[in-house]
Amino acid sequence: MKRGVIMIFLIVLLVGMLWLSNYASAIGEDFIVGFTPENPGPNTEIIAKAASYVFDINRATITWIVNDKTALKGVGEKEFSFKTGDSLSSTRLSVAVVTEDGEYIRKDFSFKGTDVDILWEALTYTPSAYQGKALPSSESMVRITAVPHFSVLPSKLIYEWKVGYKNMPSLSGAGKQSFVLKMPENFNSVKVSVNVSSYNKTITAEESISISSGKPKILFYEYSELDGARYNKALNKEIQLNDSEITINAEPYFFSRKDLEYLSYNWSINNQKAETEKFPNSIFLKKGEGSGVSVIGLKIENTLNILQFAENFLRINF
Repeated sequence: MKRGVIMIFLIVLLVGMLWLSNYASAIGEDFIVGFTPENPGPNTEIIAKAASYVFDINRATITWIVNDKTALKGVGEKEFSFKTGDSLSSTRLSVAVVTEDGEYIRKDFSFKGTDVDILWEALTYTPSAYQGKALPSSESMVRITAVPHFSVLPSKLIYEWKVGYKNMPSLSGAGKQSFVLKMPENFNSVKVSVNVSSYNKTITAEESISISSGKPKILFYEYSELDGARYNKALNKEIQLNDSEITINAEPYFFSRKDLEYLSYNWSINNQKAETEKFPNSIFLKKGEGSGVSVIGLKIENTLNILQFAENFLRINF
């Protein structure tokens, strides 16, 4: 009985030694190449480093070949830098190694000139005539969209999103090119990152951006029945009233669009509460006799989000 157990043990040991011998031989002919950055975009410089733990790479002859042309060759040339091509082009890199024992090994790599941009759109209010970019405010919503410059349809790519340093699996997946993000409170910024790749990971790119939230603001415009609000010129802190009357229109920049009906407008004239006649965002003033000064104040608050508020004033000389 003991003899049989010993025979089985010897057979298993012999098989194991043969397997380890073959495995050591296989890895003895191998080497690795590391790249910085790991996911380069188009027109990006890459540093490649070759290493081996099974033969002396410092004594090996290494040849670096870019797009079938030898770029560098020499003993111990284990580091090489090159540049990827334009967007959607392909750069081929081959690394051929001849060890000091005369063994020839070669590895081939391909780098697609892929890139991705991250675009964001703050879902905050600006007048239709405003030509600038809407800015996010505290706890407002922002639409984030990845725009890959690949030779593959965006819907056929895998998107892996991060907000800050946290993976967002619910937002990630095939075709998940866009999502809506709620900005943090207290006007903090947020970092958004995306890794975009094909199904087989033969092409990949990554990008990150930082989005800062700011404060909503109020701008005043003169309003006329004929022209409407004159958005081509906002009223400064102080104006001279030459006509007999004026209607002032207030615009609540960068408040959440979805909360516009919940904005409260609190007007004042010389620190005294003032009521509006038709619309909460406009006030009518009539010039009295003689000269004088009126200070028009306005505070706008989002009643659903106390962190979204703005104040402004306008000094009117009669």
